[in-house]
Amino acid sequence: MRSKLFILFLLVALTSVAQRRITPVDPTAQRDTVTTQPDSVVAPEPEEPKIKGYIYPLFNGLTVNVNILDGVTKLFGQSYGNYEIAAELDLHNRFFPVWEIGLGYADNTPEELNFTYRTKPSLYNRIGMNYNFGYNKEEMSFFYIGVRYGFSFFTYDIDNITMESSYWEETEQLSMTGQKSWAHWGELLGGLRVQVYKNFYMGWTVRYRMMFSYKKNADSQPWFIPGFGPEGSPFGFTYTVGYRFSFGKKDKSKKSEAQPVVE
Repeated sequence: MRSKLFILFLLVALTSVAQRRITPVDPTAQRDTVTTQPDSVVAPEPEEPKIKGYIYPLFNGLTVNVNILDGVTKLFGQSYGNYEIAAELDLHNRFFPVWEIGLGYADNTPEELNFTYRTKPSLYNRIGMNYNFGYNKEEMSFFYIGVRYGFSFFTYDIDNITMESSYWEETEQLSMTGQKSWAHWGELLGGLRVQVYKNFYMGWTVRYRMMFSYKKNADSQPWFIPGFGPEGSPFGFTYTVGYRFSFGKKDKSKKSEAQPVVE
């Protein structure tokens, strides 16, 4: 491999040398006098004007989003998930306080495990904030980052626990029902929101979840936590559709009054 690279480099070098032809100079030939003109001065491109303040009002709007991803995955056989709706307040198109509320459920037999885990639809909440870096831009589509704090109280059942005895060659089925628990956790997320048509939006988020604590019972612990997902699974995704209610109009005078910064 090194020899091939050396040969290729040598060929390129020889080619560049071959293209340089030396023309002999006649000392008796009359030399032409070339008058050079000073280079024209190119004016520097004007800097983009810096905007002072916000071009969007404080209470700029309210967006209602619905997560449709888990509904789609259920159609393909997933037997647990979260159904949620979110209300997001727009402050200067920069800060977005968010409240997410939903129902989580599970009726699943985990692979390579000997039980069926069931959680009836249980309520969960998340509160947090999104941040838009391009808050003074004209476009209403943007990337953002955010944080969340979530909590949930729920009850779960563990059925069809298979106990096998190699000595007696018997199989016994056990159940543990009415197991009460709670959990709270944090999330870091990044996402994209796209304006589809007028006030209709679509978007997705990637979430990194950190479990703070949850209640373990004497003989069991939760496998699925509403709002969080399977315990021990740190990553999550949402895909939302939403509608935006606008409260005010942006201040176009901010852009017209903005002046370039002169150094």
